[in-house]
Amino acid sequence: MKTSKTLGKGWWISLGIVLVVAFLAVLIFVKPATKTPEPIAQPTTSKTEKPAGGCDVPLGDTSSKPAMPKDLRWEAAKGWTWPVSDTYGPTQDKDGYGVCFARSPLGAALAMTTIFASGNTMDAKEAIEIYVADTVGKKAALAESAPSSSAPMTPAGFSIEAYTPDLVELTVVYSFPSSSTGYVGFPSSMTWEDGDWKAKVSDNGKVSGDRTTKPVTGGFQSWGGPNV
Repeated sequence: MKTSKTLGKGWWISLGIVLVVAFLAVLIFVKPATKTPEPIAQPTTSKTEKPAGGCDVPLGDTSSKPAMPKDLRWEAAKGWTWPVSDTYGPTQDKDGYGVCFARSPLGAALAMTTIFASGNTMDAKEAIEIYVADTVGKKAALAESAPSSSAPMTPAGFSIEAYTPDLVELTVVYSFPSSSTGYVGFPSSMTWEDGDWKAKVSDNGKVSGDRTTKPVTGGFQSWGGPNV
């Protein structure tokens, strides 16, 4: 995947990926977000079922704690690392950005983690155009153009709060030694649009806003591997 260009400040700070000083402030003063989970679809072990339309990626496990794919591997750029799967996503490339994820909890988690990484290692506005659902919030996100930078973070895992084939509520978890638990989580929403997962942002263009959580070991699905 290509690396280039200056990042847009507002939207990627809205994701919660900011410099360590900003993270410390949030972790000290913001209480963990709470949600009422929606019913989770029952697990399936099918590896051949495919959703209609879109990228035609195998659906895979639709449980809230899907097993990690055997082909999970790690991409790296500009100090960032993030998990990818040739089977569940990204399975295609669009102008250097990884796209086309499985229509499942695992696919949504891979997509959001890819979005975080792409926004910090590639062009922010191009990433917004590709990865954000077409809403009023997308226009707000694109309007943010001030340059910034953020310290690289290592993905640790994710948790699924709610899942339907069209909407996933999840928290992506990153290693963060300064946290009392060693981790920081960013609650996010993904919607299925035009055959792929897109980040669902609020009208002001923010994904996680100022919300963060402090996940604990065992409280989320770990990506595993040498990077965690």
